[in-house]
Amino acid sequence: MVDTGGVEVVGASGRRRSRRTAWIVGAAVVVVALVAGTGVWQYAARSTRIVAEGVTLSGGMEFPDCLPRMALAVYGTTDDVLVGQTVRNPSRWPVTVTSSDPEVYRFEALSDGPAGVSSADGAPPADASGQVVLPPGGEVTMWIVDPQRHSIQDSTTVWYEFSEVPVTLRTLGVERESSVQLPGTLYVGGGKDGDQLGAALQEACRA
Repeated sequence: MVDTGGVEVVGASGRRRSRRTAWIVGAAVVVVALVAGTGVWQYAARSTRIVAEGVTLSGGMEFPDCLPRMALAVYGTTDDVLVGQTVRNPSRWPVTVTSSDPEVYRFEALSDGPAGVSSADGAPPADASGQVVLPPGGEVTMWIVDPQRHSIQDSTTVWYEFSEVPVTLRTLGVERESSVQLPGTLYVGGGKDGDQLGAALQEACRA
């Protein structure tokens, strides 16, 4: 920079320094914005969840009138366990839900209508699979089939409790292990079938 009669003239080196300073400031702003955006994106992806709504189908023991229905369902040791549970994606982004065990936990294909029991014979439909992509607000029926199959014992006093379904969620490019919390506990065991358990409880209610 030189002085010409009281008027300051910025030379080429001064202009280069100004441009370099502006570039550094601009780059810093971009980096900060990217870091902040990445944090928000990661938080949004990791806070995504799948919620269970109401049971769409359950068999097992018939609850006597004297007892409140506190369980999701109760099945005897010799019963075939089958529960249909509606699950929904409450987030603003699509979520890919993958079952931890497709033989036990599987999903019906997504349809245009509300989720519900679409199988006429009371069994999961043939096209049910271990993975489904739920759009924002989308819901499907998740089927639970004999979850005790890998841990059943001969003991007549053993009860197995299932209150959540382990799944893998993937949204916004982020994958994480999670679980779907059931609206109640599924009980399997007791050494009898559901009819015998229900009859025993009815008898206890009349006592």
